[in-house]
Amino acid sequence: MKDTNAMEQYKAEIRTFFQEKRKHTVPDDDTDLFESGFVDSLFAIEIVVFLEKTFKIKIKNKEITKDNFRNINEIAAVVARGKGIA
Repeated sequence: MKDTNAMEQYKAEIRTFFQEKRKHTVPDDDTDLFESGFVDSLFAIEIVVFLEKTFKIKIKNKEITKDNFRNINEIAAVVARGKGIA
């Protein structure tokens, strides 16, 4: 079961990171970040590093998939799993 408050906090932190790094409007939580061109493979690695440092989690290699990083909702779910609340 996901902690709704924690998920919203994760998404807010992710949106802030995106805003700071990309300097333009952050897509909706369910927008495909790759398809929209907001995230490329290099930025995806930057996201992984950000998540590990910010949320003090370790993302396993098998978790680093396009599906897990497709949108803000999925990225927040990766954080939740890393925190043991998903």
